[in-house]
Amino acid sequence: MAGFERHLTDELDAIREAGLWRKLRRVDSVEANRITIEGREYLNFSSNDYLGLAGHPALGQAAMEAVEKFGVGAGASRLVCGSLGPHHELEAALADWLGAESALVFSSGFAAAQGTLTSLLGQGDVVILDKKAHASMIDAAKLSGATLRVFRHNDIENLEQRLQWAAEQGGRVLVATESIFSMDGDSPDLTALIELKERYGAWLMLDEAHALGCHGEG
Repeated sequence: MAGFERHLTDELDAIREAGLWRKLRRVDSVEANRITIEGREYLNFSSNDYLGLAGHPALGQAAMEAVEKFGVGAGASRLVCGSLGPHHELEAALADWLGAESALVFSSGFAAAQGTLTSLLGQGDVVILDKKAHASMIDAAKLSGATLRVFRHNDIENLEQRLQWAAEQGGRVLVATESIFSMDGDSPDLTALIELKERYGAWLMLDEAHALGCHGEG
């Protein structure tokens, strides 16, 4: 076996030995809160479809109508000729619902984190992440070229220490956290976060993947 392949095999063996090996499971059907995996039916507690939108009949009908009009794909990137009417309508509706100037829809949460952080930050800037922030924000922070610092989970005092340090660096500063953490289900003190970011002139980025439409106003 070539050295490169041996290296990969050794890494995979180490992952298995550590009990971290994961594999894809074939899902044969999803009906409301029931899911069939490899021929066996389960009660589904693992989905992120909190609002049940994936199986909503109105969305199914809208999807079929969109396929009839636009086909099954955009056919190009949005900057070329793939920015379709439904994209703009969805973004306008989201902005209106959230009371925002505008909105931009990404294909996934991972893409949203990478597109946002790499656009806002670069070398000479600082991004400060909650220790339990999603992996997408960690990877995006690294890709941005900004200096990465981490504060203890939901620890406002530790965050302020990081902000004091960042204020001395001279670049832009962004604090990134989640409004509801996906693994623990807890939340930061948003009022304190806003007060801190305003005091130190930093930006605040909130991952709302597990909160939007489920918690808070609206």
